Amino acid sequence: MNNRAYALRAGAFVVVLTVAIGLAAFWIGGGHKRRLPYVVVTQGSVFGLRAQSTVFYRGIAAGIVKHITMDPRDPRKILIAVAIDRDIPVTHGTYAQLKLQGLTGMSALELNTTADMRPLATSARHPGRIPMHPSLLSRLTRAGADTAQQLSRLSRDLDQALDSANRRHLAAVLAHAAQASREWTVLTARLNQAAARLPDLENKTDTALAQMAGLAGQARALSIRLKRLSATAQGAGDVVLTRTLPKVDRALDRLASAAADVQRLSRSLRHHPRELLLGARPLAPGPGEKGYQGSTTP
Repeated sequence: MNNRAYALRAGAFVVVLTVAIGLAAFWIGGGHKRRLPYVVVTQGSVFGLRAQSTVFYRGIAAGIVKHITMDPRDPRKILIAVAIDRDIPVTHGTYAQLKLQGLTGMSALELNTTADMRPLATSARHPGRIPMHPSLLSRLTRAGADTAQQLSRLSRDLDQALDSANRRHLAAVLAHAAQASREWTVLTARLNQAAARLPDLENKTDTALAQMAGLAGQARALSIRLKRLSATAQGAGDVVLTRTLPKVDRALDRLASAAADVQRLSRSLRHHPRELLLGARPLAPGPGEKGYQGSTTP
């Protein structure tokens, strides 16, 4: 009887413990929360992601991964069924990324949202689809692969560019560059020497400019004197023009008049010498004068 009671108590304890563990697991797993179904769609790798992996929304635990399958209509796509807490704002701008969890090699889903805040409709029969963007590790891996390909192409191009003929050309170019460098060194030394002479040249230039300034002063003084002399000469010329020349002109006019009178007297005496004794005959009256007699026609 005692053994049977002990077995019943032990069995009841195991049952209660199992139920408690199940309830604790259900609570810890978030089964008590109301969650909405969504599907994350990707064509990339989901390495490290497992069912029951945590789904985060910008670092906050927001749900779990239910299961991972291939898309039966498009084998290139992988469908990740997730359950997201009802209070998480899943929108048309929401996207997922893989997130590594420490050194375990396991991955989780990280949800983020862009500026498109329209709510994403979902249901059990038609769960809303969330696109997956490449993670930072995927981008780095892809960039590393692209870089490796570019380095490989660059190596092949260098091998083709640096053949024997091109190497000879390169050696000639380097030789010319060395010669140009030596000539530049010589030119630099000459320039330095010329620069050292510049202070002395500057002093000589200053002296020459001072001398030119003195000559300019002397020229200005000479110009002033010439202007004064010119003014004096102009005054003398004005006196000659206004006083002396009119008198000379009048004397010349009188002399010319007297010469004309003498010339007329000489012609009259040459044609009529008696005028010297009898005097000049009176002139015949002209038309309109007293004693005028008009000409008669035969």
